[in-house]
Amino acid sequence: MPVRQGAHSGTSKPSLIEELLDLQIPHDIRLSPNSQQVVYSTNLTWGHKRADCEHAESTLWLAETGKEHSSRPLTEGDYDDRDPKWCSGGKSIAFLSDRGKRGESCAIYMLDVDGNGQPAPLTPAGNERQIEKFELSPDKKTIAYLSSDEKTQEEREREEKKDDANVWGEHWPFNRLRLINVASKEVTVLVSKDAHIVDFAFNDEGTQIVMAEAQTPDIESRFLQGTTFSVVDVTTGSLLPLCRFPQYTAGLAWAGDTIFLVGMVAETMFNSALCVWKINIAAVAEAGKARYERYAYGESNDCMQLRKIGGDVIALVEEGMEDQLRVLDGHTLFARKREIEAWDAAFPSDSDEVVLALAQSAVNQPTEVYSTTASGGAMVQLSSHGQRLSHQQFGTCTFISCPSLDGKVTLECPLLLPSSISQQHLPTVVLPHGGPYYRHTETFDGYYMMWAPFLLAHGYAVLLADYRGSDGRGEKWAAYARGTGKADYEDVIAQTNRAVELGYADPERLAVGGWSSGGFLTNLAAVRNGTHGLGWKYKAAIPGAGICDQDAMTFMSDVGCWQAELAGAGRPWQLPKSNVRNRQGSAIWEFHEALKAGVEIPPLLILHGEMDDRIPIGQAVAMRRAMIDAGLPFEFVSYPRERHYLLERRHQVDCAERVLRWVDRWIGKP
Repeated sequence: MPVRQGAHSGTSKPSLIEELLDLQIPHDIRLSPNSQQVVYSTNLTWGHKRADCEHAESTLWLAETGKEHSSRPLTEGDYDDRDPKWCSGGKSIAFLSDRGKRGESCAIYMLDVDGNGQPAPLTPAGNERQIEKFELSPDKKTIAYLSSDEKTQEEREREEKKDDANVWGEHWPFNRLRLINVASKEVTVLVSKDAHIVDFAFNDEGTQIVMAEAQTPDIESRFLQGTTFSVVDVTTGSLLPLCRFPQYTAGLAWAGDTIFLVGMVAETMFNSALCVWKINIAAVAEAGKARYERYAYGESNDCMQLRKIGGDVIALVEEGMEDQLRVLDGHTLFARKREIEAWDAAFPSDSDEVVLALAQSAVNQPTEVYSTTASGGAMVQLSSHGQRLSHQQFGTCTFISCPSLDGKVTLECPLLLPSSISQQHLPTVVLPHGGPYYRHTETFDGYYMMWAPFLLAHGYAVLLADYRGSDGRGEKWAAYARGTGKADYEDVIAQTNRAVELGYADPERLAVGGWSSGGFLTNLAAVRNGTHGLGWKYKAAIPGAGICDQDAMTFMSDVGCWQAELAGAGRPWQLPKSNVRNRQGSAIWEFHEALKAGVEIPPLLILHGEMDDRIPIGQAVAMRRAMIDAGLPFEFVSYPRERHYLLERRHQVDCAERVLRWVDRWIGKP
């Protein structure tokens, strides 16, 4: 079956950035019950859209475990087919799709893997509400899923008449927990109370479901009111309250008498390391109540994901620059200094071996799907999504380390060096990551929108700065994010300086850029340019979706409560008038004194989505106005219809090409 690739403008050969943005990126990997096959989905990087399409698209693929380049498409790539799961002993696949109405509907579909017949909807194909999650029961006869109720006829009529004022707290679209009988397609609402269910997991027998709920669907609800856990009986619908975790949680699994969840080490803080907590169900039966207890990880590492595999729970753990797969009791199945972008594991009944399926990439290898074994078997490449770029050598990846400027920690980050020219005294682009709770390790797309391989291919060294406040190193490291603008900024400076000291980076040709929190650090680097006293300065800066005023973020961002924690002092309406601590990480408040002190604020390429509700465009406008007042060179580019991340293909191409032109102009072509 042919798969539609990302279209490029015109009929000529696509440019390098267009080829990069055409790459199909694997997600949602699932091994078959007998471990002989792998099903997964792909979409374009960051889920962006083709240039000639208004809707996101995703394709399902099937591969044979251990068989090189065996991957083949199961669906045609015209719809948003995603999140596949095995059914009927491996004979069919359930998945989510918008086949009812492209870009507007969402339903669960069933597809036979032998290729006979078309996908058939299990839930109403025309439903417009998104299905947030679905899972099959252990016997595969029932599917549980989360979705909110469809709009009523009255609501639709009000929208048509534009008599649709939004009143805070009214008409919340609460997620309901629903069950569907796979054979009869009968749908029942198992839990319909006015609370927003955000996650769930079956017990071993499939007779009960643990569910996590927020008070409301508002994005800040789980940060402010926490997450409540209950158990619901699948047959009767009766509820057993368990406990409330005071913050957002990021994963859930139930094995035996224990429920495991991923949550913050500092229970009340969002900017915290991620660890595993447990809830003992047996204790509920004995004492009539439950409590959560710390179980594993979070001291020097982070647990990013949990998955129930047979009777075991597997954790995806970040340990420094390594990504690891571990059985929850600590046994490591796989570890590598490369990002695990998607994964699954299986314990075959006829073998003691653990079969793994992984999506990974490297500096010269776009993301592919591999199969291997936990005992160290060969990594067998199942897919060929990067075949068109197999001729392209982008560069090499080396990890550099150095002490932080305050001497408290040792920093480590990837440095990408181009293969086309000498690897000494290179024009270098420093890219601090977003988040801030994220971290770099080796991967092909080491930064958003393919900036890293694109710059590397044009001869620039790329330093993927990794700073305190990131994940992968536990709570003490993560806690630095609570009050950003000092340790994180200084760490970017320290790592840039180390690249200069080692002779890789030319101190006269340095640029800094980033998106989101990376844009925030770029703005700070601009107004503090050269004040570190190390003898070099950035010659250009590229703040994308960057913060310049922390207090304004607490007013305007969709997660203002989280931003207040990042700012350090808290919410302005809770502070005395004299408390200006939040300004310590706000570039706009440093701008005037920087000019007075003779700081050479570098030329800024300011990039922002016009509908960004995470970091509203007013943050970019403020920096633009400051640059105009100071008479300094800048370019201001806003992207219509775009939110926090650019999803339209032509916008992504435009953005990358502007970045390249900017560094070519200000630090010189290699």
